[in-house]
Amino acid sequence: MVLYPLNTSLDSAGSKFDHVTSVAQRQRTDRKVVSAWEAVEKKQKENAAAWWLIAQRDHAALAGDLAASISCSYFPKLEPEVLEAITLHDAGWSQFDRPLGPVASLTSGENSRAAKISDSRRPLSFLDMSPADFVRAWSDSIERAQQSSSIGGLLVSQHFSRLAENRLAMRADTPADIDKLKAFLASEVARQRRLAAQGGRQAEEVQLLVDVLQFCDLLSLYLCCGAKEDVVFPQSFRDHSIVLRRDGEMCRTEPGIFGKGVSLGVSARRHPASREEVNVVTLGFLLE
Repeated sequence: MVLYPLNTSLDSAGSKFDHVTSVAQRQRTDRKVVSAWEAVEKKQKENAAAWWLIAQRDHAALAGDLAASISCSYFPKLEPEVLEAITLHDAGWSQFDRPLGPVASLTSGENSRAAKISDSRRPLSFLDMSPADFVRAWSDSIERAQQSSSIGGLLVSQHFSRLAENRLAMRADTPADIDKLKAFLASEVARQRRLAAQGGRQAEEVQLLVDVLQFCDLLSLYLCCGAKEDVVFPQSFRDHSIVLRRDGEMCRTEPGIFGKGVSLGVSARRHPASREEVNVVTLGFLLE
């Protein structure tokens, strides 16, 4: 689950572009650029009276839409199988994206499978999940991408292998959880060898495509969490780092990667549910 904390009346309104309007009305005068991950992590830990909740599969679909909308010579050509892999890269998280309370549009069976919340009543973000849970989600996501195509399985496997290596470098887990992460990595290295042999692509091309996946993943997370900072992304393409700046309703990338611009959206539901306001919306994003 991706959390978008609602802290103002503007944020909690129900129209499609409410959060975009709030950017224009509360535009930052401080133009400091922070890392995109820093902006996302801060929002995932923020307490609030209510949140928009974005399911991982919907965030991933937005990442796929972002990838399909890229029009920039610095980026490689993205084939349909690669776009599909980006769209499916979090498919294994569906088991953890259950509603937190009854939603009228869901069946009684779906409503009975509730997601977890923290002791502070904040819904659990994808960043709060235990290694046992996120390794399972990673593995299921890779399997789903591999069912779509061998290159899809390879890209998503390498994506999560990078995340596992970063997690191990943090030295924040118990010995048992470290063993889980190491076992996951060993299994994925073997998978990657098999899939690479099937695909016949150069290793450098594969790594570049994983960079694109991770860029679109992080950009989608940034949009979904409601962050307002100007941000820089860790990936670079032909030695160009991507900066995103907020300009009223528009998210402007430097260098511009979306041609003449694009309008995209993602589904979100409110937690806790409100009796007075809309509980399921499409959050809209304008990008150049």
